[in-house]
This record gives sequence, C-alpha cells and structure tokens, in this order.
Amino acid sequence: VGQLDRSAFKQVIKLPALRVPAKCCNDLMKKLRGFTFDLPRTKCIVHDGDRQDVRLLLLKETVDPTGLNPELQSALQQFDSNYEFVSHDVELSYQHFSADAVLRKLLPEGVDVPTSFESIGHIAHLNLRPEQLPHKALIGQVILDKNPIIKTVVNKLGTIENEYRVFDMEVIAGEQQFETEVSQHGVRFRLDFSKVYWNSRLETEHKRLVATFKPGDVVADIMAGIGPFAVPAGKSGCKVYANDLNPESAKYLTLNIQLNKVSDRVLPFNMDGRQFVKLLLATPGGPVEQLPPTAAAEADAADQQGPAGQQPQQQQQQASGAQQQQVDQQQGQ
Repeated sequence: VGQLDRSAFKQVIKLPALRVPAKCCNDLMKKLRGFTFDLPRTKCIVHDGDRQDVRLLLLKETVDPTGLNPELQSALQQFDSNYEFVSHDVELSYQHFSADAVLRKLLPEGVDVPTSFESIGHIAHLNLRPEQLPHKALIGQVILDKNPIIKTVVNKLGTIENEYRVFDMEVIAGEQQFETEVSQHGVRFRLDFSKVYWNSRLETEHKRLVATFKPGDVVADIMAGIGPFAVPAGKSGCKVYANDLNPESAKYLTLNIQLNKVSDRVLPFNMDGRQFVKLLLATPGGPVEQLPPTAAAEADAADQQGPAGQQPQQQQQQASGAQQQQVDQQQGQ
C-alpha cells in the first residue's frame, strides 16, 4: 500500500523559455497557447532576474528549440519583436501536481486512478474497485488535499438493498460529517448523505421534468426523497403533495420546503406510497390539505401499516415539528 510522502514531489525541472520584451509577452502567450508550461499553481510568465525590460515565457518540457514544431515555428514567425531561446529552472512541490498526477505516481502498476467522484456539498463520494481498496486511504487523502471544498471522502459499501434506497458507506479521509447542503438552480437542499437517497447526477433530469410543469398544476410526488422535484416545482408555482417513506427523508423534505419558503405550496408526508395514493384518490374533488378521516381510516384498514390512519395534516406535523427550530436558525444563513 502506497504512502503519501508529499516531500517526494519536490524537484527542480529545466524548461525551455523565450526571453521577450515585457510589453509583448502576454500577446505571445496567447499565440503560443498549447505550447506554454501549464501546471496548477504555476505561472508561465516569470521575471528574468532583476531585468524589468524583458520577461521569460516558459514552454512545455517537450518543446525542442533545436527542432521546432511547424505550428510553433509559424507562430513565432508572426511575432514582430525579438525573442531568444533560453532555459529556466522551476522548483516544483506536491502542491503543483493534480490529484490524477499524484495518484499515477503513487499507485502501483495495474491499479487505475479513480476517474471521477460525485460531489455532494463538502462530501466526495467514490465507488472504488476491488483493486483500489487497499489504497483507499491514500486515494481519499489526495482527493481531500486537491479539492479545497471537500472535507469528507466516503466510499460506497455494497449496493442499495433496503426500502429507503440508502447504502452503507465508510469515511476514507476527512471528517465524519454527513450532513451537508447542495444548491441546484437556485434551490437549497439540506441532507444527511448517510441517511437519505441523493444522486447529484440527476440534476439535469430534475430541471427537465420541473420545466414541464405550469404554475397552478397539482403534482403528487409519491417518492419525493428530500425534495429535488417537489421543492423546485413549488417554487415554479405548482401545488405539490410530496411523500417519502423514509422518516429521515421526510424530515429533510420538510426542512427544505421551509428553507426555500414554499410551505404554502408544498405539503410533506411520511407514509407508505400506496397508502399515500389511496388517501389522495379517496378525496372527492381531488387532493386537499385535510383529507377526510373516513378515507384515512379505510386506507389504514386496507394495508394495516403504521401511521397511514393519520390525516395528512397530522403527517405533516410529525415530519415538520422536529425541524422547526433548525429551520429558524438556518433561514438567516
């Protein structure tokens, strides 16, 4: 298992450079795009000692001044001012290398570098392959180092096999902090990633579907999660009945409704989906905020499951009561 020795990345490299008049350097840099030196936290234009009249334009290590690439040679021929090829030493350290470059150097042959991860606020979510697992701490630490907004790196364990659509995970680097906040198209979502279902890759689908709704539409979201469809729909002027079986999802759904100030248009429920549909359909004239007690009782008797016999207004109170104090504190943020 590789260890993260940041000092091992300290080195001095010798680069080809062009000494050009200071006033012309920026223009030449634009013309030579693709040939200039490019590493994180570095500049390709540097001073040439104490001289103020010239600058050094650093080129990639692969540029050979004795055998110029035709494209580079053509660009230099169009340059009106004098230039001179020189060499320049650049000191590099761990901070100058990307996560991909660091992991390519540290992981053994045959172990691929993770190509991507899902970002959920301050959390990075990985699905590591079996051959990568012995190196999970190293991978997690590098991702933590190279992504300033990331504070927690988790790896998925197993598959989703429970009714709440959540999966086991382990922290491989950073803080044990699973509650985070995500913003999508101006909508805030607070969630505990370890307790609710969330997939950032569905952002485009969330936007696409909500765009099909019109102000005044009535929407029933039977498995609403924490509200990625329901809350934006409410903000667009729809009346939304949003339900989720997972009590944690219902809790954050209620919180997100209040954070986004759509409590007058989005009503949260914490019920079995079948019972929720029966309650809606049992209401003469369509869904209303207070369903008839007889309809609730009939649905409860049919499925004999949990809190379905309660009226939706009571369901809403259960989902929202525990969150009110937290919302009051966060609405000012």
